[in-house]
Amino acid sequence: MKRVILILSFILLIACSEDEDVNSKVGEKTGDQEIAESADPSKSAITNEIADISLASDINTLKQLPAGVLTENISYEEDTERILFGLDELDGTYQEELKDAIAPIVNESSEPELIAKSLIYFAGSPTLSKIITELDNFEPNFKEPLLPRPQKVEKDGVEEGESYAYILMDASSSMLLESEGTQRMHIARKAVSSFAQTIGESSQVSLIAFGHKGDDSDKGKDVSCSEIEEIYSLSDYDDEQFTQSVDSVEAKGWTPLAAAIEKVDELSSAIEGNVTVYIVSDGVETCDGDPVKAAESFAGKTENKTVNIIGFQVDAEAEAQLTKVAEAGQGEYFSANNGEELLSTIEYEWLPSTIELTWAPVNMTPNGFAITHERQRVDGLSYGLEYSLKRENHRFETVLHLLIEEGILSESLMKQIEDILSKREEEILTLNEQLRETKREAVDNKADEIKEEVNAWVEEMEALKESVQ
Repeated sequence: MKRVILILSFILLIACSEDEDVNSKVGEKTGDQEIAESADPSKSAITNEIADISLASDINTLKQLPAGVLTENISYEEDTERILFGLDELDGTYQEELKDAIAPIVNESSEPELIAKSLIYFAGSPTLSKIITELDNFEPNFKEPLLPRPQKVEKDGVEEGESYAYILMDASSSMLLESEGTQRMHIARKAVSSFAQTIGESSQVSLIAFGHKGDDSDKGKDVSCSEIEEIYSLSDYDDEQFTQSVDSVEAKGWTPLAAAIEKVDELSSAIEGNVTVYIVSDGVETCDGDPVKAAESFAGKTENKTVNIIGFQVDAEAEAQLTKVAEAGQGEYFSANNGEELLSTIEYEWLPSTIELTWAPVNMTPNGFAITHERQRVDGLSYGLEYSLKRENHRFETVLHLLIEEGILSESLMKQIEDILSKREEEILTLNEQLRETKREAVDNKADEIKEEVNAWVEEMEALKESVQ
């Protein structure tokens, strides 16, 4: 608000006659009583604010640099668009507006650094801070492979026949709570997505959401408890479609655990192969159903149906109920107290097949397209910064030449200002290049790290398979 008042006052000063005292007018119009004690009393309030602008080009300074007062409404897309045939985005009105804002600074002071700062203050890049922050915080977004370590292995190996996996995802309102600073739902999405990628190597998969409709109020209970939805129909695993399905689930309502198991029973009634249910939940049944009875009914119809449950940060009451549900479903209960455990707890009683292990380095590690995509994300930010700086420099040069033409600025003073701004631009571009190279290297290192993890897992599983055969 202080900045807006100062700017409005400054515009009023421009309209005033040239013989009026600048300092007294700013004080009269703004009523500003909070100028820093270090401010120069011989300068206007807005000039003192401009003097606080830093010309430094280190990361922390650039992250905190605000957009120019007259350029802050330029969109990110417009400011970072690649330029092929010059810069003509400044029309006459915009040029005049910048000139009228900066001319009083030149009249008040002949300090080249202050005038350079005024250009940044009024016409600086609106996206510089955002891009530098995103580049500095960039991390490769590769999907982490789920590499299960079997708890036990039967001598007979994997049973023959088709395999079908129904993954049930709890989206009740309690999943909105945080675990070590991260929302449970976010952690669950990541775990389920990784799990499906792995189990999809040998099974058709389905994703069923429950608790994602209605809300957790009494009024929303009926909808929340009755609308169980298969959001990824039973089929071969498709990474992109499954990930989109997982990401579409929002935590909202109650916990219809029994109804969710009954939904699987209905959907799988005609299936003759092995049907395994994996439930990820953080609480007890809250929709008045009987999940133990539902699991018993489901698993009791044939020998090839089981219910496994992963309890995520559950209390003693919930763990007792979920354990009984798993037992009734001829499956197992696993406990996970944090995100890392949730990712690693989903384990199997079977070993990966030889074919799965052969293709694991291909299917579970970032391929060339994924690596290129991440590098392009880095390049997109970096190139966006370059073109934003080109536009910024164009604005600076345009205004300086207008001031020269009108006799407000001398050639020698303009040269000093240009030297200051050129040095700053060169330093920012050097920083940008360093960040780009560092982040591209981080992409390659992360890809190599995942490949090493997968290769080590393959060797471990091959040794385990050999030991039990």
